[in-house]
Amino acid sequence: MISVIIINYKQKKYTEDCVRSVYEKFRSHPFEVIIVNNSPEESLSHLKSEYPDLKIIENENKGYSQANNKGAETASGEYFLFLNADTVIKSDFLNSFHEEFKGMDFGAVGLKLKNPDGSFQLSFWKENNFFNEIKNKSEEKKFSRKDKQYISEKESEYGKIKEVDWVTGAAIIIRKEAFGKINGFDDDFFLFYEDADICKRLSDEGYKNYFYPDCEIVHYKGENVNSEFQSATYYYSKESQLLYYEKHNDLFNNLALRSYLFVKFLIKYLITFKKINLRIFLLAAGIKIK
Repeated sequence: MISVIIINYKQKKYTEDCVRSVYEKFRSHPFEVIIVNNSPEESLSHLKSEYPDLKIIENENKGYSQANNKGAETASGEYFLFLNADTVIKSDFLNSFHEEFKGMDFGAVGLKLKNPDGSFQLSFWKENNFFNEIKNKSEEKKFSRKDKQYISEKESEYGKIKEVDWVTGAAIIIRKEAFGKINGFDDDFFLFYEDADICKRLSDEGYKNYFYPDCEIVHYKGENVNSEFQSATYYYSKESQLLYYEKHNDLFNNLALRSYLFVKFLIKYLITFKKINLRIFLLAAGIKIK
């Protein structure tokens, strides 16, 4: 069985569409669906009338990692499929996935994502250190500029199962055994970098992480249409980045990142006087303010 775990936080419509796509498309292999509702003001109970076996856990919002761990506590599947609410399943890949990976001692598997226009979405990266992140950002810019030749070459290069350093948590499958061995997601990551962190810890335990292309999932990137993205969640992304470096990188990489963020957001604050830039500047200096 595969346990599908979906977190809802102020994405009710996305969550409804995601859940319905799971039940409509998955036919080839047993599965269960667990929603962890981090938005108690958004009732999702009507979905149970459509899908009586659906599990809904009402949860205080303590971050994406904590919610995923909460869902995993009640999951009974051999595999956990952590699925962002802003995704829609377009193909039934469960049986083919199971056939490919059964018996393999893997850690995490990232699933192929597409943009709403059908183009290939970048969902795997090199391990995060200061210089690798420069390379990762360079790749992301080519995708955001819609460099069709580069994107086509990348999609072709990853047309078969391939080992990677880490994959996005938007659609990631983790073996229950491996998940338990590393105690799941790190609750210290409120939002962002929790996927990179869990892949790194799986790798450190000797598990391999893979990209799996034989599926089709549309990812709407809901955080980019969320009005909070340029304020609260943007701050979380930098806070989590610094936490990741503290956990997994050496002194040089930590100093390089902090220096870069310190200078970048000092300049941005002096130009814009926006509080978010001041907060990140101070964060890079080791000072947290609300």
